[in-house]
Amino acid sequence: MNDPAASKAIAKRLVEAVVAGDVDGVSALYTDDMTAWRNSDGRTLVKQQALKVVAILTGKLDDLRYQNVEVTATENGFVQQHTMTCTAPNGEKVEAHVCMVATLEGDKIRHVAEYMDTAQMAPLLG
Repeated sequence: MNDPAASKAIAKRLVEAVVAGDVDGVSALYTDDMTAWRNSDGRTLVKQQALKVVAILTGKLDDLRYQNVEVTATENGFVQQHTMTCTAPNGEKVEAHVCMVATLEGDKIRHVAEYMDTAQMAPLLG
C-alpha cells in the first residue's frame, strides 16, 4: 500500500512537469516499463511513446493549464481528475475534463489509464 501523501506529491509533480513542458521531468516520474492506456483510441503506449505525446502536446499547445485538479490516493496509486485548458494550434480554445488512474511502483508511475471526453478534445485529436 502506498503512502497517500507520497502518491499526491507524485501526482502534483506530474502536473507541474506536463504544464511546464518538462519531458525529462515527466520521464523521471515513470518506471522504465511504464505503460499508458487511452480511452480515446484504446491504444496502450509504452514509455517512449507516452513521452512523445507529452512533447508534441506541450510543444503545440498555448496556455496549457490543468485546473480544478483533484487527487485521491488509492491503495496502489492515485486517481486524478482535472480540467485541461489550452489553445489548439488552430486557435480554438479547448476545455476538456480528464480522469487519470495511475498505478505506482515505489515512487514512480508504472501505469496510467486516461479517460477524456473525445468531443471536448476534438480540436487536438485531428
